[in-house]
Amino acid sequence: MTLVDLASALSFVGHAGEGSTWQAMVVVAGVVLCGVGLATALGRLTLASPGDLVLPLAGTAIVASAAPLASDWLSDGIGWGLPLAVVWLAALLLAVLTPLEMRLPAPLPMGAIALATVTAITLYPTLTRELHPPPEVYPLADDSQISISTPQDGATVDAGIVEVVVEVTGGTIGPGDVPLDELPEDPEEAGALAVVIGAVGDDGSVSQQQEVEVSLSETCTVEAPCTTATLDVEVGPGEYDLIVEFRRGDGTPLAPFVRDRLQFTAR
Repeated sequence: MTLVDLASALSFVGHAGEGSTWQAMVVVAGVVLCGVGLATALGRLTLASPGDLVLPLAGTAIVASAAPLASDWLSDGIGWGLPLAVVWLAALLLAVLTPLEMRLPAPLPMGAIALATVTAITLYPTLTRELHPPPEVYPLADDSQISISTPQDGATVDAGIVEVVVEVTGGTIGPGDVPLDELPEDPEEAGALAVVIGAVGDDGSVSQQQEVEVSLSETCTVEAPCTTATLDVEVGPGEYDLIVEFRRGDGTPLAPFVRDRLQFTAR
C-alpha cells in the first residue's frame, strides 16, 4: 500500500458518510462504558470476575447498535468519545482481571476518571480533525467524480510531454489556487486539479510518488469554469502510476478524495 492509498483509506474512514455510523457507535459506547465504570466506582455495580463484565459489555453493544439512528450529530463527538471508550474499557478490564480495587477512592477509578477527562479534552481537537474533520477543514464531496480519458490505462506513450485529459462530473474545474472567500459556496464548483505521479517497479510496486505542478491548457475561471481540462505532464522513459485528484478551488482536498488513477508506459 502506498502513502496515497493510505491517505485515501483514512479519508474514507474519517468520512464514511455524513454522520458516520461507526463514529456514532464509538461515542455511545464511550458514554455507556463511562456509566458502567462510575456505577462500579460508586458501589452501584460489582465487578469481581471476568464473568461479571459480560452483561455490561453486551448491554453496551446493544445500546451502541442504536447509535446510527442519530449518527448525524452523535458522530461529531468522536473526538471525546474515543478516549472515553478506550480509558473506561481498559479500567473495567483491569478491575476484573487484576486484584485492583474499582471502588472509590481506590487509585484505579480515580486514575480512570482523571485520564478520561484529560485525554477527552486534550485529544479532542486532534482526533476530530483526523477522524471526523468538519467541512471547513476538509469539505465533503457530494456527487463529484473525475475520470481520466487520455491516456488510457495501460497505454504506451512517447516520453516527454504527455497530455492528460480529465473530465469532471457533478462539479466544475476552475483555475486553482483561488482564495476561499472568492470561491462558490459549493466546494465542488470551480475546483482545482492535482496530479500525483509515481514510478512503477519491476514487481509492480509504486514508489517515488510526488505531486507535480501542472497548468491547464483551457482557460477555466471561477465565473466560467470547465468540465474538461487538459494537463501537460512531463515524464522520462519508464512505467508510471498517475493519479489526478479533484479538490476545492483553493487546493483543499475533498473528503472522501475524488480521484481517478491509471498506469501507463513512456518510451
